[in-house]
Amino acid sequence: MVVKTGADVLVETLIRCGVRKVFGVPGGPLLALLDRLHHEPDLEFVLARHEEGAVFMAEGYAQTSGRLGVACVTSGPGAMHALTATASATSDGVPLLLLSGQPPVARFGQGALQDSSGGNWSADVVETLRSATKMSTLVTDVRQLAFMATRAVGAATAPVPGASHLSCATDVLTAPAPAAPPRFVPVVSPMRVAADEVQTLAQALQRARHPVVLAGQGAKLARAHDPLLAVAERLSLPVATTLKGKSVFPERHALSLGVFGMYGASHTAHNSLLTDEVDLLLVLGSSLGEVATAGWDRRLIASRTIWQVDADVRQLGRGMPIDHALHCDVRALLEDLLACALPQIPARTAPPAPHTPVPLTPAEALKGSQVAAILDHRLPRDTLLFVDNGNALCWIGEHYRSGDGREMYCSLNVGCMGYALPAAIGARVARPDRPVLAVMGDAAFAMTCSEIHTAVQEGIPSAWLVFNNQGNAMVANLQELMYERVTGSMYSHPIDAAAVARGFGARAITVRDAPTLESALDEVFKATATGSVPYLLDVYVDPYEMGWSLRARAESLAGGS
Repeated sequence: MVVKTGADVLVETLIRCGVRKVFGVPGGPLLALLDRLHHEPDLEFVLARHEEGAVFMAEGYAQTSGRLGVACVTSGPGAMHALTATASATSDGVPLLLLSGQPPVARFGQGALQDSSGGNWSADVVETLRSATKMSTLVTDVRQLAFMATRAVGAATAPVPGASHLSCATDVLTAPAPAAPPRFVPVVSPMRVAADEVQTLAQALQRARHPVVLAGQGAKLARAHDPLLAVAERLSLPVATTLKGKSVFPERHALSLGVFGMYGASHTAHNSLLTDEVDLLLVLGSSLGEVATAGWDRRLIASRTIWQVDADVRQLGRGMPIDHALHCDVRALLEDLLACALPQIPARTAPPAPHTPVPLTPAEALKGSQVAAILDHRLPRDTLLFVDNGNALCWIGEHYRSGDGREMYCSLNVGCMGYALPAAIGARVARPDRPVLAVMGDAAFAMTCSEIHTAVQEGIPSAWLVFNNQGNAMVANLQELMYERVTGSMYSHPIDAAAVARGFGARAITVRDAPTLESALDEVFKATATGSVPYLLDVYVDPYEMGWSLRARAESLAGGS
């Protein structure tokens, strides 16, 4: 008779919850789980090179699939390495479950290798991760495992999603499990507000002379793309997005204003939202934090009525004062607005200025803005684009138009560099039918480039583009603005990212001009669509080009308001 163990219970719970991929780095306390995964055809383990990379892979997987991302790491340093990426998932509202190991319960506090059970004798990873997750708990009895695993999945996939952490002692995973009925995660319907509140908003939008929408990450998480477009077209509502909300509204549409806020904001969005003519601002799924408001620019809320809609009640009124708060799912609200039989309203103001493409001048040295414009012109219309923190965000935010099938993802609240490269691997695992590209600076590349080897070994045809500007150029730009000098930010010896990628087994192309970039992009997407080898483009760009909205960040760092 085969005796079911705690590892069996955990794996069966994951499968019942729809999990099919687990990203991770092995370690002694997890061996029972890894052995069980080896014998489970319905659950594939993807071996990462670093715990932070594993969690970012799970985050990219969840962002593009809408399903729970799962990462497993060992005890002690494994869990601590995973902290930053786990905090990123919670901050960005991504459903993610982090599984970590522990030594046997009887050995807690006795000097076991990598003990992280706390008690003033070791690091306490459960407490450490509690502030970075929606739920963090330690399982010390196999009889708790099914219940706690189900609760952790439920917390991660709730209407306000985020990361959960479950730490399991080795003897919990190896212990015989009691017979128990399976536990299921309840399906929660989207939160809605009363019909009279929807009607009040509908009337306000119809009466307003110059209403504008600012759509954020919450709108994208709610998958509100279709109803947002329908409401905007019916009421002739100009729509701007935050950088994290980019791609929730088609940026080639006549009503699109582009990105508002710091990093990659468009002139059109700023001029349109900050004008005195705006009398109603409808904020959909944004907390109105520093980046989304261009450093809490008070003109955004002056002399107008502010409506804020969010599924997370903690975000309402958090960043800036508002007049009306609706605690509900953004998609559900927009669907309810459409059900109000809204009249077709003709354009109330002049349409936004058309998109002005960046001149493509092959004779010049490449600039980041020019690379972004080439990507806008050249990438397939169904591309999943991942953008790392740094100047890459500035160029992509302003010059690359998403929507209409193109999706853009970033990890901006925590602001961790190194996100995009592994996240793109997770995305390609989730969506092998879609072209995937990650763009990042060379400094971000340096932080997680070892995960290129993961893609090579697993045969995952991801594609990456490095804005190689020889260091931390965004920091250098800010130093120039604030101190008129640059110290400690740029590399004296540039990274040859193409050589690094080849060393890990990927193909790589060095790019120094526009024609080479255009032909290389065609080669990369043709190869990754049919092959199994990842590609990297090492694109050398001008480190002195500065995003025009970066000045708002400098003022914020200097203590401005």
